[in-house]
Amino acid sequence: MIWETIERVNRLRQKALSDPEFIQSAKAHERAIKDQEDGYVAQNKRGKKAKAKSLADIYKQVDFSEQPDDRHH
Repeated sequence: MIWETIERVNRLRQKALSDPEFIQSAKAHERAIKDQEDGYVAQNKRGKKAKAKSLADIYKQVDFSEQPDDRHH
């Protein structure tokens, strides 16, 4: 059962690869996908960059008060 399907698909694949119209269509499809991927990357590059956090923003929730047990770093 599976072998017949594989053989049928292989015959159809070989037939398609010998058809110049199919080859041309496949190349056009490949270019369209590549152009779409390139456009997608370009859109991401034009987007806003993440704002770099300042040290004040990073440590604003940290309590730097004196410790009562006299430990030093």
